[in-house]
Amino acid sequence: MEMCVQLKVCESCGCLWYRAQAQENVYCGRCEKALRQFPAPESRKRPGRPMGKAFVAAWATAEAVGGAH
Repeated sequence: MEMCVQLKVCESCGCLWYRAQAQENVYCGRCEKALRQFPAPESRKRPGRPMGKAFVAAWATAEAVGGAH
């Protein structure tokens, strides 16, 4: 049985490791386990005031009627 692999550099610690060619992971196994402890970027709340959504809605409305260039 043949398996195509790639020699990769871990984007966290810099070690060299092999991964199957079809995989997309960029971290070695040790760093992958350590990074699972952190929340996903989309689940974190941003500090400070929330962004105004009224301005975005007004801009989209102006675009829809042809007023935004």
